[in-house]
Amino acid sequence: MRNNDTDSSTKILTEKNINQQKVIRDDDVDLSTTNHMAKQFQILEQNKDDLVFRNVVNEAFCATLAYKNLVTGNIIPFIKNLKTSLLSRSQMSLFSADEPVLQAIVESLISRKYCIPELTLVQKGSGRFGYADVFVIKGTGDNNVILELKYVSLVGLIKQQKNEYGANDLEDLDKTLEKEDEELLLSRPYSFWSKEHKKIKQIIISEMLENGINQLKSYMKVIAKGKTTDYFNSGIIDKRVKIIKSNPNKLKGFVILVIGFRRILWRPIEEVISNYSYYKV
Repeated sequence: MRNNDTDSSTKILTEKNINQQKVIRDDDVDLSTTNHMAKQFQILEQNKDDLVFRNVVNEAFCATLAYKNLVTGNIIPFIKNLKTSLLSRSQMSLFSADEPVLQAIVESLISRKYCIPELTLVQKGSGRFGYADVFVIKGTGDNNVILELKYVSLVGLIKQQKNEYGANDLEDLDKTLEKEDEELLLSRPYSFWSKEHKKIKQIIISEMLENGINQLKSYMKVIAKGKTTDYFNSGIIDKRVKIIKSNPNKLKGFVILVIGFRRILWRPIEEVISNYSYYKV
């Protein structure tokens, strides 16, 4: 940190100590009052020079803008936030990163009020449950969005090249893939452990992407049917969602495929019309 930054920070702390009785704290705010927002703005105004406040507010602002863009169909700001979050992780975590890790990161980037992870569905004919990775609830006049997440572990890629490798090797591969031609990238072979078949399977990355696209298309059709009360018809069977008949509105979908921490591919899915509105309970 530069000297003038240090001096500024010291000044802020000193002023806070002197005027401590003037600072409004979180525990002074009554969440049930109608002037809650006004008090929040007052807190922000009185702490506008506090670096912690400024950083937290900036992150919240970026997350809100990304959400607002996402529900209007523009995923790019969200992808930028996702990459920033991925790059904040340690080099060693490239060994253990997987789809549950990606799921948790994506959930952290969306307000809990508008995010329903692993939305439970019943698919007619198959007699099986399905789980949409992330269902993003819309605001007024926007679109509900379903995200299908896929993660390609660098371990599953580097095994095609060498038997022995370390964290530095994974990071080097991560940097290479960041700039690699997309067609070449999609043709790379990838090995993974299949829970269904209980053995190591190998596919190319483009197959994983295509599987995600087909899966999301199927989920979107089910979600558009609204709620189901039994296991014989397709629809949503999730107590976290309130579903009401409404005027036609759009369901949008995106498949997000992350390779390592630096390369993110995404594909928009053809929108589906729904005659229902969805609310998080």
